[in-house]
Amino acid sequence: MAIRDLFRKNIPEAAPEERFILSIDGGGMRGVIPAVILNSIATQLEKKGDRRPLYAHFDLIAGTSTGGLLALALAAPAEKTSLPLDSRFISYIYEQAEPSLSDKLFGRNPPNNLKGTLPFGIETGALEKLYLNHGKEIFPKNQGRIFSQIFTDKYDSEPLERYLKQTFGNLALSDAVVPLMLMTYDVANGRPFPLSSRDSHGYLFWEAGRATSAAPTYFKPAYLYDRQEETMQTLIDGGLIANNPALFAYAEAKKLYPNAKKFHILSISTASNDFAFSISGTGSGVIGWIDPAKGTPIQKIYAGSQLQAVDAIAPEIPDLSYTRIHGALGDQIRLDSTSPSALAMMQEKALQIYRDNDEKISDYVDMLKRRNTFDQLTLGPKEVEILPSGPNRMLPEPPDEDNPAIRAAGLSSYYSYLSRLNIDDEDNSEDTEGVSP
Repeated sequence: MAIRDLFRKNIPEAAPEERFILSIDGGGMRGVIPAVILNSIATQLEKKGDRRPLYAHFDLIAGTSTGGLLALALAAPAEKTSLPLDSRFISYIYEQAEPSLSDKLFGRNPPNNLKGTLPFGIETGALEKLYLNHGKEIFPKNQGRIFSQIFTDKYDSEPLERYLKQTFGNLALSDAVVPLMLMTYDVANGRPFPLSSRDSHGYLFWEAGRATSAAPTYFKPAYLYDRQEETMQTLIDGGLIANNPALFAYAEAKKLYPNAKKFHILSISTASNDFAFSISGTGSGVIGWIDPAKGTPIQKIYAGSQLQAVDAIAPEIPDLSYTRIHGALGDQIRLDSTSPSALAMMQEKALQIYRDNDEKISDYVDMLKRRNTFDQLTLGPKEVEILPSGPNRMLPEPPDEDNPAIRAAGLSSYYSYLSRLNIDDEDNSEDTEGVSP
């Protein structure tokens, strides 16, 4: 046996590099569903002995619209936000030292050296509270009228912007603790416009959240200053191009990790329903296709077929494994449904979807649990203190709905319009009427 073989025999060959991607669909208040599922996944990991923060298991977290808001919450440096910090466990990361000559000669494993710690993440149980505590703030019931959508956006964007600023402050998108991508659409130039921590254009967390959730007819577009291009951008909800951002996330991951051999995507839906439309002899004209009484068929078919396209293409990509967690909501819930009954229905449905996909989720969790390298992250210091949870670590309290100043700030554009026309508004209809965009 040659001496070179003696030196090589105990050096394991490098395994094919694998990367893990979390992709979260858009869907307004139906974001409760992926929020519950993600907390269940974090709980399952913990029960299996993996106490590392959920974000740290992924090489990229991507989201569209409400999925983008969840992605922001997961990828933000938690201690710099108003989100509740999960500091129960300190995760120490070690690396194996280079084998010495004697290690090679005697077949010994070299020692492990402490590299640092994983930055704390947020309490994943707080994800659904983002919707339970703040849904009515962002979608005030007495503001959402069908009449308003004909002439103005259904909701004032000020409450949403206020919440995002309160939560993330002036945190830069480039400061994400794990690579991050949000889908938006550049309506002025007619092109997809992903916002990523890799190529952030100087955007802030709150700005990215505002842009990815700017659903047409619900909120006005996000007019943001691109600090890289030194120009204004007009961005709207990324659901117009990719309500399921999995394929765009795959493309982003290929740029981040060009040497990776396999990409594993966990794609979580907001339980959208497939839409079927029976065309009658008098229902195939313009009015028939856009009739709100029929669920605006053309919009529903477009949205559903877009999701189906991703589900059809992703499994055919050779270096991509695609785990899709999806289930139909049943009783259709609108994007802006905030009633207690609607929220309870979504929470229960989320748990049902989790149970129905238990085998797929468990297989993916097992892959995450085996992960032992974290080169996608900037590690924290080698020694850290357990940070106590105090009042400053809690979620922002929902606003006082009876406070006139709060109400005025949230209803400005809609009621100013009605005031000019001397029109009185009425109470909202039930949350479960109609279907979500």
